[in-house]
Amino acid sequence: MLCRVCGRMNREDDLFCSSCGQRLLRARVCRVCGMKNRSDSGFCGACGSALPEEPVACARCGETLGPRDHFCGNCGTQVTAGRQCARCHMFNRPEAQFCVVCGGGLPVEAGIG
Repeated sequence: MLCRVCGRMNREDDLFCSSCGQRLLRARVCRVCGMKNRSDSGFCGACGSALPEEPVACARCGETLGPRDHFCGNCGTQVTAGRQCARCHMFNRPEAQFCVVCGGGLPVEAGIG
């Protein structure tokens, strides 16, 4: 990750520049569509969903979740609202009635938890 202040290349997981101490600005990844947004964005420019402020943890087991995780990799709990297609396994918006990839009907009720 490149520091915008001094130009030093830092490791991808660094939060601060190892040369000047400046906080590194990260792209904010939308948990709904996966689009990368500016670090100062509050909402996704592609789908309009609210962007998370901090890394999200699973409510059941506390495992840190990736920006595109819909289910916890540790305990399997669904962590985002939405509907998963039984045919192609694509994750769709909560209000969708049909899968955006294969057109299959989606379950009537789906939710977090």
